[in-house]
Amino acid sequence: MAGYSKIYCIGGEGGFLGSDGINPIFFQILVGDAHRQWLESHYFDPDIRPMGNINVIIPAGPSHPNSLIDACLAFFPKHFDACPSLVEVSEALQDATRIDFDLDGEPPGWNQLREEAKPLFKHLVIYEGKLNKVNGVEQRMDGWTFFGEDEVHPYRHE
Repeated sequence: MAGYSKIYCIGGEGGFLGSDGINPIFFQILVGDAHRQWLESHYFDPDIRPMGNINVIIPAGPSHPNSLIDACLAFFPKHFDACPSLVEVSEALQDATRIDFDLDGEPPGWNQLREEAKPLFKHLVIYEGKLNKVNGVEQRMDGWTFFGEDEVHPYRHE
């Protein structure tokens, strides 16, 4: 079995200096867990394109410290246009649909690209959310109660 456990939202600061959270959301990175962890993107901004045809990356290990910057490089290379090695790495991966850091290791030039990208990565607005199931379990959130299937929901008229 496999499922998503975490989501990263990348976008702009909402409100004054981010006081209202993130807005707009440019794209999301979904973190999936199975026998190996994977990261994939979901775009809201049609102008953002991945490197080559990459639609998934597999980090060197679960929750690897480089997985988020690697995903941002693969899924949002436009943000890192100032990196000198981006063109060479992008050309080498132009036909790739995935990067598997676990089994295949780093693509040629990737470590240099990652080092060049670190200052730019720090300027991305990234929010993280852990995905927890809320329906089917009685849980209180700001006065709301989520009901299981065997309970009568006060707004459902059957």
